[in-house]
Amino acid sequence: MKGIFAILPVLVLLAGCQDGNGVEDAVPAVSGELTITGLGDDHWTYFSFEKGGTVGTSAFASAEEDEQWAKRTDWDFAICGDRIKTNGGDSGCGLGGLFKDTEHNFLTLETAPQSGYEEDIIQVIR
Repeated sequence: MKGIFAILPVLVLLAGCQDGNGVEDAVPAVSGELTITGLGDDHWTYFSFEKGGTVGTSAFASAEEDEQWAKRTDWDFAICGDRIKTNGGDSGCGLGGLFKDTEHNFLTLETAPQSGYEEDIIQVIR
């Protein structure tokens, strides 16, 4: 997949951040429209909901760059071709995850679920 990836409309609940006392701050849902340009099959494009756009790229299958991005908390998800990874699980140190909602579409979803999110895992599909 090359070119533009659009999510219309977007309703996302970001994981809250914990303060030093282990108390999680509430993070409001984000709604709106976003367009991501510069996608390709040979590199990851990293996106931040907080920044409202891309925050960088890295070469696909670069262990060194993957390790550097996994330590960062300034991105939420990344896209490379038909692959997606979240800043959580095997891909990052954040609290990101994905949720498959089979009951709503983006037009009828009003609030994001509080649980049921899955962290990504690195796997090779043959």
